[in-house]
Formats: sequence, C-alpha cells, structure tokens
Amino acid sequence: MAESNTSRAVVHKPPIRPTVKSPSVILYGAIQSDPDKDWQTSLAKSLSDLPVTILNPRRDDWDSTWVEDISFPKFKEQVAWEMDYAQVADIIVFYFAPGTLTPITLLELGMYAGTGKAIVCCPEGFYKRGNVQMVCLRYEIELLGTLDELHETVRNKVLEKMGE
Repeated sequence: MAESNTSRAVVHKPPIRPTVKSPSVILYGAIQSDPDKDWQTSLAKSLSDLPVTILNPRRDDWDSTWVEDISFPKFKEQVAWEMDYAQVADIIVFYFAPGTLTPITLLELGMYAGTGKAIVCCPEGFYKRGNVQMVCLRYEIELLGTLDELHETVRNKVLEKMGE
C-alpha cells in the first residue's frame, strides 16, 4: 500500500485568525533563519499524520525593521495573535535552543507555566537553562532535553487530547 503525502495537520500563522479545532498546539521558541534549525517545521512534520491544529507564530512576512511598540499596528497585531492563541491552544510548546537568545520566550514561559498546558524542551547549553529549570520545578512541568523527546511528548499529548 502506498504511503499518503496528505497531511492531516493544519498549520496556521499570523496574521490569519482561524477558528481553532481541538486538539491544538501553539509553538514558542527561537525563530531562526537557517532552515536546518527550523524546529517548528520539524515538529509540524512529526505531527502531520494527526488531525491537529498547529499555531505557529513564525510570521512569513515579518520585517525586523518594524517598531516593537504597541503603537505600531503590525507589531501589536503579531503579539496579540500570539497571546490570543495561547489562550485557545490545548498545548503550549516551548523550545529553548542552545546558542539562541530568547528573552520573549522566557517571558512567555512565565506567562503560561501555570496553565497546565506547557511542554518545555531546554537542552544543555541554553544560556538561561537554570531559570527554565526553576520555572519547570515550581510549576511541575517535565523538562525535556532533546528535540526527539519533544516530538514524542507533544505527539503523545495530542493523542491523549484526541481521546478526550
């Protein structure tokens, strides 16, 4: 029997504001320009056989010259999208890649650690790993160390949500 290339997962990115179906996952972490380090696409591919909604804040038309201020409409739209969909998502995934500086992801972890929806991966070598460890300890969040563990854990959580 031939394998199907049809993905059952649906990926949404800003500024599109879809109606989200459950189960759903939102992704927080470093956005890197190197396609080999695009963990968001890698995770989405690992879930492609499941009927899951993936909310990826990685905006295709992001412009680094945008003013990061609430008075700048595109910036405000982006951050509002991320905050709104974190409230809607069943699962909030955090990935802290070694060699990246991700102060906003650290802020987001602080915002959503207490929701009971967080899955956190922070490999050895991330510059603020100790802080991430402390937040995970405080909120009883399992701390994963590899992308493979992250893929497996997210997949299992999606399957669990499908059974509810």
